Amino acid sequence: MERAKRREWEAEYVSEYCSQAFKGLTVIYHCRLGTWPTPLTAPELSPEEQAMLKVRMRWADAVVIGPKTITVVEGKLRASEFLKALGELQLYMHLVRHTPEFAKFKDRAVAGRLVIPFEDPALMLIARQQGIDVAVYKPTFWNEYLAAIQPRQARPIRPEEAKLLEGH
Repeated sequence: MERAKRREWEAEYVSEYCSQAFKGLTVIYHCRLGTWPTPLTAPELSPEEQAMLKVRMRWADAVVIGPKTITVVEGKLRASEFLKALGELQLYMHLVRHTPEFAKFKDRAVAGRLVIPFEDPALMLIARQQGIDVAVYKPTFWNEYLAAIQPRQARPIRPEEAKLLEGH
């Protein structure tokens, strides 16, 4: 049996949001930020350490080039990922200034925007304190997404949890 193609829900989410929120602006999706990391105080990095720094965290979901502002966009559909996204946005906002492709926009302000499908008041307060905008946007495919993840959400994470649920 052939395996179903994995749907990139968050990429689709960010694309849908940006197409509505940033009409007429240049949007770069899955945008690499920063330069090759060099050690500040240590000797050169080993190949293994270099590989560790090639993590996905250095790729923003989207970067929007506006007339006065560069906006880094990170979208999360799962509540468990919301807080992680704030840390990512802080890093991405910093890295925009150190990305050679954006040097010609150095006169523009850099902003961060977290896109989430429902309000999380505590997270929104923390984001505001960090100068990060939060947009609440429910995608057109929201019910389809919930239906797709529901079987995984109901499944026990660990085998011992399955035994507890079975009454063993």
